Amino acid sequence: MITIIVPIYNEEKTIRDFVYNLYCLHNIKEHEVLFVDGGSTDKTKEILDELSYFGYTYHLSDKKGRANQMNYGAKIAKGDILWFVHCDSVLQKDVIEKVLACPTEVGCLKIRFYPSSFPMWVNSLVSNMRASITNLAFGDQAIFISKKVFEEVGGYKDMPLMEDYKLSEDLSALSYKITVIDSPITTSTRRYKNHTVKTMWQMQQYQKMYRRGVPVEEIAKMYKDVR
Repeated sequence: MITIIVPIYNEEKTIRDFVYNLYCLHNIKEHEVLFVDGGSTDKTKEILDELSYFGYTYHLSDKKGRANQMNYGAKIAKGDILWFVHCDSVLQKDVIEKVLACPTEVGCLKIRFYPSSFPMWVNSLVSNMRASITNLAFGDQAIFISKKVFEEVGGYKDMPLMEDYKLSEDLSALSYKITVIDSPITTSTRRYKNHTVKTMWQMQQYQKMYRRGVPVEEIAKMYKDVR
């Protein structure tokens, strides 16, 4: 069984459409869906309560922060495959079959962005090549991993940013290959919407700073969270 873990925080603008999309997936009722909230202060919880007939469960994390929320979900998950999905994404109907057919214990999806533009097409191309060639995947690519391997690497580290980068490093250190499966996940460009190229450049700078050993707490102070 797959446990789909969705970390959320103030997602009233996207959560309803995400739930509708999620429950259009083939065989979704055979799997578990956990929404793990970091303490939303908007109408996210109200909207999820309205849609609770879909059968997912809502959990309030004991600590805010995407890494902590995903670890919380992993701890209570019943599935032997953990799939971390952001709620500003759209999935293909047959994606569950493709996740289950993945030949390795870790994988992610091919990313594409909406609305599309040439810079964002380049961004998606680079992201997909990076995951395939360097074994580095990010959260908006919907990483999935066997619970056994997740526990072996110690889960996500308690970091305000770059938790997916660190997980990829930990997986590589133990020789686990991340397979990019041929099922696109369409992700919102909301964090790029005002200054696309500038934001892409900033993201690259944050990664370079992380590789140089700059504390993630310092990088987080420069990061603007857009919702």
